[in-house]
Amino acid sequence: MKKTLYKWFLRQRERNAPISGLILKEKAKYFHEKLYDKNSTFSASWGWLQKFKKRFGIRFITITGEKLSSQPELVSPFLRKLEEKIKDLNLDYHQVYNADETGLYWKLLLGKTYVSSEEKTASGRKTAKERITILACTNVTGLHKLTPLVIGKAKKPRSFKNSYIPVHYKNSQSAWMIAGIFKEWFKEIFVPEVRKFLKKQGLSEKALLLLDNAPSHPPVEELLSDDGLIQVMYMPPNVSPLIQPMDQNVIRLTKLHYRSMLSAMVVANKSKDMNVIIKQYNLRDAILNLSRAWNKLESATIKKCWKNIFESQNNDDREDTIPLATLRQELLSLNSIVETNLNLLEEIDPGQDFECGDIEEWNRDDFVEHDENCTAVSKDSETKQDQDQEVSQA
Repeated sequence: MKKTLYKWFLRQRERNAPISGLILKEKAKYFHEKLYDKNSTFSASWGWLQKFKKRFGIRFITITGEKLSSQPELVSPFLRKLEEKIKDLNLDYHQVYNADETGLYWKLLLGKTYVSSEEKTASGRKTAKERITILACTNVTGLHKLTPLVIGKAKKPRSFKNSYIPVHYKNSQSAWMIAGIFKEWFKEIFVPEVRKFLKKQGLSEKALLLLDNAPSHPPVEELLSDDGLIQVMYMPPNVSPLIQPMDQNVIRLTKLHYRSMLSAMVVANKSKDMNVIIKQYNLRDAILNLSRAWNKLESATIKKCWKNIFESQNNDDREDTIPLATLRQELLSLNSIVETNLNLLEEIDPGQDFECGDIEEWNRDDFVEHDENCTAVSKDSETKQDQDQEVSQA
């Protein structure tokens, strides 16, 4: 059965299909049922998955599909166009911004997602679906991190009553970004906050916001300050995973910090059942932790996330003037939060064997999208006839 599963895995990778741990486990149960006893109690446990990955050298089983469809040949023309735009507007790095959205399953613990088919009523499957959207935005220097925008489903969450909320909050039916909310954010939040920052820096109140071509982003002509000094420029399709600064590390590190705080909360309440702790964890708690995670990002870290757009800005002589040990420490610090998450998860569930790749998969929230139909293989999922043919060929 393991060889059959591995052959299937290789075929999917040849197609560049994204494969998560949950998909591998469900596929293993499918093959086991076809090849052996339908009444078998085989559950493709987490421990079994770790042994399978180790045996066949599968260390990272989740890929970022966006990069596969990217078009690197469009990057250079766009960067030349951006350089000309910055010169025409006479902007410096304080005045160039990027904004991007990400989803966050704010109650999700890693151990709550990888469950067997016998555990469909577990509370973890329900809480994993409680989702918000976060809009992150900074300038090139990292000195201006705009207050995050959070989008939830509830118009007036009960947990917000009589409480200070350190973010901007909006609601939509699906908790996704929509064009109306984005336009409102640009006019009522982005423009005023940018003007305030630039005025404090003694700069002209001109700015440029870089965006990707998400359907929820309105046309350029609808995103313009009243005086025309603050403008928007769209990146070409299929290049944002390669160069968009918020995608390079800003969002990733913010979510990793958030995950660490969520895990630490569970560890700190060992006297309570984990399900009870998660149930009592509300949207206000999540937003407070998200705000703390956002505030942990340092300007130097943000600045490095723009290197694919402004390579020269990060390739100065700084490396020649500081000790090698300091440079090494800076490099290690970028991944230290991953190790923190590993340690916390091992405290929460000592029986699990977590790896760095599992933390990254958890942090992307990608695998939760398969939660609605955990037998799905990929967006290009095979038919039942194809699956049966694979078993007969094994």
